[in-house]
Amino acid sequence: MEQKPDFDKLFSRFLNNQATQKELDLFFQDLNGLGEEKLKNHINAEMQMEEQSIAVSQPHLQNIFAKIEQQIDRKPKSKLLWTKTWYKVAAAAAVVLGLGYLMLYNDVKQVNIVPGSSKAVLIINNEEKALDNKTIRSFSPAAAISVTTAADGSIIYRQISNDTTGLSALHTVSTPVGGFYKVTLGDGTQVFLNAKSSIEFPVGFYGAERHVKVNGEAYFKVAKNKKMPFIVSVGGTDVKVLGTEFMINSFAKQTKTTLFEGSVQLSYLSKRQILVPGEEGISDPSGILVNQADTAATLAWTNGLFVFNDQPLINVLQELSRWYDFTFDAESIPNKRLYIRLNRNTAFKDVLQMLQTTTGLNFKIEERRLSIEN
Repeated sequence: MEQKPDFDKLFSRFLNNQATQKELDLFFQDLNGLGEEKLKNHINAEMQMEEQSIAVSQPHLQNIFAKIEQQIDRKPKSKLLWTKTWYKVAAAAAVVLGLGYLMLYNDVKQVNIVPGSSKAVLIINNEEKALDNKTIRSFSPAAAISVTTAADGSIIYRQISNDTTGLSALHTVSTPVGGFYKVTLGDGTQVFLNAKSSIEFPVGFYGAERHVKVNGEAYFKVAKNKKMPFIVSVGGTDVKVLGTEFMINSFAKQTKTTLFEGSVQLSYLSKRQILVPGEEGISDPSGILVNQADTAATLAWTNGLFVFNDQPLINVLQELSRWYDFTFDAESIPNKRLYIRLNRNTAFKDVLQMLQTTTGLNFKIEERRLSIEN
């Protein structure tokens, strides 16, 4: 006699869209006898297994339950699923994790929009070379520098001697909409570029400091060198470090620096501010504002995830549009706030379904332009 899978296994397969029809039937049978508190415990346990933990509070769940019920009430009932109260709870859990059984009831038409991927261009003297699939062979832009492509397709600058000839030559790596890329600079510093971002840097470092310029969003793991501080310029903000891990985001009309390890000094106009791990500094014309950071959400894209914790819908769409390469009318977006977590490889049609489920809005996509239907 075949042994019935335990609930933990069924729940995990449900959340990851891996359950067979038979497993789904068993799963919903078990839900009938499961209380809400036990379900929340299962949700938290599943999240803790993933390293990117997100707190699931009662207000969060109640908010999601209400939105799920609004969406479900619009659909015809079926004897198997829609009449089961705990299906709504399970669907809410799936939405919290950014995955789930609702995708099987997706009425969003397939669109020719795909998730982003690792791709960028290398710009040298205004000439561009694609960096999308290990296309760079080893070359030497300066006497002491070799440039190679790693096994993962990222580009690596390596200083192989103390010769400073040509080290000041500037290179730029730029990602398009729907792209991300990793660069290792000549000193060993690792830079992860998000979509629609760029970094300008000298092929090698020498002298009193290491200086680079960034646009968009970049995550830095700076190689330690106490004798040569590392300075990142973005807009009017300079971020000065010795060796640390931090994120810079300049997509909005401000620059946000989030610190994960070590310390940094922000300089903006005449203002100076030291950050400690877990803090973010926001530079804008009013000065530098320091807040506690949502570090898990900020780091999520470097781990292949989107995490939005109580974020305005317009912010969610702005980030998604840079990854999936679509446009939308910002003035038409209502004032809603979302809690969403999803894999960056999620199919776009499933992303639209999730947005519809969590907002109660009807989205339409035509020629890569997203709109809201009345």
